[in-house]
Amino acid sequence: MIPDFSGNFLNYESTQDGDIVTITGKGKVEHNENLKKDMFNVPVEHNGKQKTYSPSNMAGRVLQEAFGMDADLWVGKQFEILHVDKKMKIRPIKTVKV
Repeated sequence: MIPDFSGNFLNYESTQDGDIVTITGKGKVEHNENLKKDMFNVPVEHNGKQKTYSPSNMAGRVLQEAFGMDADLWVGKQFEILHVDKKMKIRPIKTVKV
C-alpha cells in the first residue's frame, strides 16, 4: 500500500518554492503503519492551513542547528521551502534581534 501524501502533509507536492511555513505546536513521535517506522511529526501552518511536517534526518538537523536541540522551543519559528532537483528542502528563517 502506498501512503496518500495528498492530504494534510507538508511535502514537495503540497508546496511551492519560496513558501513560508510556521511551526505551530510541539512535535511528537508517532508510528506510521504504512511505512512501518516511527516518524517525528511537527504541526505547521502553510498557506493558512494546518498540516503535518515529518522532517527528514537532514531537515531535522537543520532545524536543530537553527532553533536549538529542544523541539518544544521551535513553536512560532518559520522556515522557507526550497524546491531543488524535484526535492523539498528547507531554509530556517532566523529573526534578527534589534
